[in-house]
Amino acid sequence: MRKRIFSFVLAATMVMSLAACGGGDSKETAKDDTTKAAAETKEGDDGTQAASSGGTGAIKFALIGPLTGNNAYAGEAMFNGAKMVIDEYNEAGGYNGTPVEYVEYDTKADANEGTMIAQKLATDDSVTATIGPWSSTVGLAMAPIIDDAGLIMYATSPSHADLTKSSEWIIRQTPLAATLAYGCADTLLEAGYTNGVYLYDNTNEGATKGSELFEERFTTGGGTVTVEGYAAGTKDFTPLMTKYKSQGIEFICMYGATADSALICTQARDMDLDCLIQVNSMALNDEFNELIAGLEEVYCCDSYAADYPDDAFQEFVSKYESLYGEKPIVHGYFGYCAAKRLLDTIEEYGLDDMTKVRDALRNGTQETELGTLEFIDGDADRPTIWSKYDVDDGVFHAVTEIPSLK
Repeated sequence: MRKRIFSFVLAATMVMSLAACGGGDSKETAKDDTTKAAAETKEGDDGTQAASSGGTGAIKFALIGPLTGNNAYAGEAMFNGAKMVIDEYNEAGGYNGTPVEYVEYDTKADANEGTMIAQKLATDDSVTATIGPWSSTVGLAMAPIIDDAGLIMYATSPSHADLTKSSEWIIRQTPLAATLAYGCADTLLEAGYTNGVYLYDNTNEGATKGSELFEERFTTGGGTVTVEGYAAGTKDFTPLMTKYKSQGIEFICMYGATADSALICTQARDMDLDCLIQVNSMALNDEFNELIAGLEEVYCCDSYAADYPDDAFQEFVSKYESLYGEKPIVHGYFGYCAAKRLLDTIEEYGLDDMTKVRDALRNGTQETELGTLEFIDGDADRPTIWSKYDVDDGVFHAVTEIPSLK
């Protein structure tokens, strides 16, 4: 089913590495999706917690993302979107009458955790493909191991341009960092913005690349932008805000996690910095909405908005909300789309030759509720969507334009 080029010695070394590095720290659960009852939990030989009803499906996905730490909200949403598809697929009969199984892995958004997970998957012939990881840093760490194993890795949210270049076995659901960075820069330029700041988490490789691409596009278009990185977890951005206020900037664009982005927004407004603020999808969640409550002119430039005015998309939103009690954030939609495309492609090509499945995934199209995606060498492309934080509702709403300075 899947090519294996690991030697016995290398595989054994990886297993020993897992034991030495505490591979059991990652959350791992497998569950039978033919029932809604909770599966019994048992301890595996390596110390991980595995939950299973004992069924063995022809298709088994590894769901990979952060389930603990600051980014747990994103991993949980991504898993929920994927499981929503898998549950519906199993209810319709599964694959040749056999339910699809999945196992969950918690990366903690940490490259070392991702490496250990990749090493484990590389020696597990029962896994058909991964859905995830969530971050570029983890994806790049996993890539060489996944490539050697010949295992399809269907990444959901990593936006680093190098990810799909690092292995022919990797596909990503999210648009390239270039798509979002260029789309954001173009929108600002078209609205007359000429002078601003791009702040990014310099511990995130995708964010670093996005900052470079934004700067390239914005300056090529005739604008001036100050690009600055900061360490994740920074608490005081007031020195930067003081400098930006004296420069009379027109916008702040940022790429960072929830807490960091919220601090930048609130500290900028506390200092009466009168400019447009643009955040990225990592900040679009209930926690962020609460942290920036009452702030004006905060926007998001991404490829998703939960209230995007499309009937088919709103049907997805309603189903997700009925299952999980909240509207899906972008990561939930990416997990949903990735699971759908994986299952559709396996249905078409079967499991006998996974290179055919891989090739079809890396180059092809997918009809989604938000439009047609074209995949070229593993990368998806789609137009950017802007949304604005609504002070009265306390949430972001899709908008067709941003304030013009022309």
